[in-house]
Amino acid sequence: MINKSLNKSPDKLHICLNMVHDPTWLGGVLYIQNLIKAIAQLPIEETEHIQLSLALFKRNARLAEPVKDLVSQVYAGNTAEYVYLKACKLLAEHASFVPLKILNPRSYDFVYPDLLGARSAYKWGAWVADLQHCHLPHLFSQKQIDSRNAELQRMVDNAPVIVFSSEMAIADFSDRYPQARDRTMVMNFASFVDPQWYEPDPQVTQAKYQLPDRFFLVSNQFWKHKDHGVIIDALAILKQRYIDPTIICTGTLSDYRNHDYFNQLLAKIERLELKQQFIILGSIPRNDQVQLMRRCLAVIQPSLFEGWSSVIEDARSLGKPLIASDFPVHLEQNPPNSYFFGRSNPEELAELIAQALSTLEAGVNPQLEALARQDNQERVRAYGRRFLEIVHRVV
Repeated sequence: MINKSLNKSPDKLHICLNMVHDPTWLGGVLYIQNLIKAIAQLPIEETEHIQLSLALFKRNARLAEPVKDLVSQVYAGNTAEYVYLKACKLLAEHASFVPLKILNPRSYDFVYPDLLGARSAYKWGAWVADLQHCHLPHLFSQKQIDSRNAELQRMVDNAPVIVFSSEMAIADFSDRYPQARDRTMVMNFASFVDPQWYEPDPQVTQAKYQLPDRFFLVSNQFWKHKDHGVIIDALAILKQRYIDPTIICTGTLSDYRNHDYFNQLLAKIERLELKQQFIILGSIPRNDQVQLMRRCLAVIQPSLFEGWSSVIEDARSLGKPLIASDFPVHLEQNPPNSYFFGRSNPEELAELIAQALSTLEAGVNPQLEALARQDNQERVRAYGRRFLEIVHRVV
């Protein structure tokens, strides 16, 4: 268990984790929550020298609820405090005559993820989720592309360490910025599975949402690169074969980059008469999502681009079969009982869904779930150890 003292001791290493600013990006929220839980799973002798805190905007304070008891301090700052800390960062970077100690009011030793200048009051690490804008530029405005490139260049110029979630992402980055290659590291994240998630009967959650006994689950935001459209096309193909699977979708309904995308999907579902098969629940409580995952036939992950898929990690942690696009990161994750189809290939996806309907059983497989639970515990601890290894290399 991590040190709970609020006052930093001279022999303690104060690490602060920054919660993402966008609460609708569930992958980013879970990334920080899971990292805190991973550190908390480590033996006391590995963490007794650590003081761990969490920083986030006051308006997002609810995001700290699942982990607030695992950190020594939650800094839920308001706008005025954010401006003050921003001023400290700018003074540290540009006013060399100001002692760094007074520009570090929270006495941080290491902050992650962050984006500072070459001179800073504490060590920090940058996180690159992926380089999606380089591969799918049509999904971004030029302003967004320029902003992302500017952030990457700032990391290249200043970051003590730049962390990636996959081998594909780090290779992608190193090809574009070879001068920063010696400051890059990979940290695969793992989903922390709360032991209480294994206790409920998932049929209760199924009944709560009035769902059929046999269904597939898709747990992605309705963002264009997640490619829900290929599932709709696959359903249309199967309908011609008189095969009628049910797809349940959870996740945020809006795409900040493509505001019309969700309505376009709805129109397509209506046109193909698939409303009874493509059921959209939107954002639901995390516990409900997990129970639906335990209950489903298989999880479908059709995404065109990921840094490291939290959906795949969730499926792996619960021992569920997975049907995923053949994106290189998905292949890199490669959990047990996974089946891959060509990206944006509805014919291949339709065939895998048809096969799954005839071979898979709904609900919990106790043997697979037990194996997955043991594997998850090992992977979560490895995740926490990898992060502390990165911190110790930098500090």
